[in-house]
Amino acid sequence: MKLIFPFLILALIGLVLRLASSSQSMRPTEVESGPNLTLLISGAELGYLEPCGCAEGQLGGFPRRDSVIQQLALKGKTLLPVANGNLIDDASRQSELKAEIGFAALKEMGYVAYNVGERDLLLGIERLKYLQRASGIPFLSANLFHGENRVFQPFVLHTVNLQGNQIQVAIIGILSQSFEVHVENAGVGLRLEDPIIVLRGLVEKLDQATDLIVLLAHADFTESEGLASTFPQIDVVVSGHEGEELHETPVFIENTVLLNTGTKGKAFGQLDIRWSDDKAIPDYEFQALSLSERLPDSPRMVELLTLYQQMLSAENLSVDLERESPATGGMYVGSASCKGCHAEAYAIWKRSKHAHAYETLVSHGHAADPECLTCHTVGFGFQTGFVNMETTPNLPDVGCENCHGVGGNHAKNPQKGYGQATKADCLTCHTAQNSPKFDYKFYLPKIRHWKGDKT
Repeated sequence: MKLIFPFLILALIGLVLRLASSSQSMRPTEVESGPNLTLLISGAELGYLEPCGCAEGQLGGFPRRDSVIQQLALKGKTLLPVANGNLIDDASRQSELKAEIGFAALKEMGYVAYNVGERDLLLGIERLKYLQRASGIPFLSANLFHGENRVFQPFVLHTVNLQGNQIQVAIIGILSQSFEVHVENAGVGLRLEDPIIVLRGLVEKLDQATDLIVLLAHADFTESEGLASTFPQIDVVVSGHEGEELHETPVFIENTVLLNTGTKGKAFGQLDIRWSDDKAIPDYEFQALSLSERLPDSPRMVELLTLYQQMLSAENLSVDLERESPATGGMYVGSASCKGCHAEAYAIWKRSKHAHAYETLVSHGHAADPECLTCHTVGFGFQTGFVNMETTPNLPDVGCENCHGVGGNHAKNPQKGYGQATKADCLTCHTAQNSPKFDYKFYLPKIRHWKGDKT
């Protein structure tokens, strides 16, 4: 039984946004002249709504993105934010809650179109349609069909008034046929048409009626290049599957600009577009905006993400998840069980930041977040591992068993050869996303609690 239903979530989100908006002024104090139109490009967040905050140098997050968008608006720019799919990463209940919050956040940031990605389909078609209605953002997919009918609208039109000129902008969304298996798994009767066949009719009609055509192509860069070459009438192509990083320099194919989104929202693209008086071929200027920790957090996004953590807590996701059996080692026993035989090592560990990892979650309000608990407690997600402080008070923090393995059998019958830790054990949590500045050789001495060499 779910403790929070969609209509209640929507009501809570609306209340939070109203309260957050009332606490900050959005009126520009100084308007600067800018380009005719600024297209803001993002996508492939893969569930990464904000940095966890437990290490320096983390990039991305909706709070920083919203601050940049507000700064651009205050400069007098005409903004058109678009998203190229894959807001979520899997089919878990946590991803469903992320989608509720994530689409509400995109709407509040002014997004005008969302191209459905293959991972979004894991939510199911009916939930996606609900999220479209709840957020008010047009969901696009020109080549996704159920029988003979499109599941989502193929494109959206926008009229932009620029210094007395009416600029017509069309935004189209497609999904590569390479994701056919995801579509088949999403529901009976769903299918993907060939994007080229679908686009041929659409682009011809839109080219006659618009001044700018933007294609959100949920496809890899090679396929996106092919689409740009096949349809020179398209002005901007945004590719949704091209590595980890947002390209700092766009690719030009004749007069078409080809961009990508990067992943996990570490940066987003700003494409400034200028037209001449006769609306001839526009000029472009592109910037890859890195969302670093130097940027302030938007209060309204912080409020939304606080609500998200409250939803995780209300639904007891950290308690009710299915738990795997530990591969070896018996059961988790906690670091205090190691103290008797390894008193010196235990004392060194106790003084380390590892021994206070759970406190970090509490201070950041993430103590109910399963994704955070995995690296800030002992054995979370496994049977006999951390559940919560009431049930398993001996298993918070990054303890001995995080690095050396499940210790129950060793505690009962100590044997040589147990628990040989390696660099790979560190990198399971100290990833490039979570610990961008992690240097194994630099940090290893800080936790050193053994004799002899270890590299």
